[in-house]
Amino acid sequence: MDDINLPKHIVDRIEARWCARRPSTTKRREIVDRQLEQLRARRNNVRRYRWLLSTKLNDLERNFIERRLSEESSAIEYLVAEIPLLVRQQPLLDAGIEPEGASP
Repeated sequence: MDDINLPKHIVDRIEARWCARRPSTTKRREIVDRQLEQLRARRNNVRRYRWLLSTKLNDLERNFIERRLSEESSAIEYLVAEIPLLVRQQPLLDAGIEPEGASP
């Protein structure tokens, strides 16, 4: 690709279009960091709600906490689906590793 000689203004236009389509690496990193921070906050809320459920609560309080726990769990599932896959895992058989209990 280095042996192709294009005029500078053409190269600049191509690079501008390419950059406009893909967010910069630092921008993507900031987005993932923000999503991970939101995920941590939601996880902490779930832990707090589970602890609260183990305490003595009246029916109204228990229903409220259970509803909030459900909302937080749904939000976690949504956030996990939105976070880009950082490392792709190969299926065990493709990697040459047999799952436990599998017979040859």
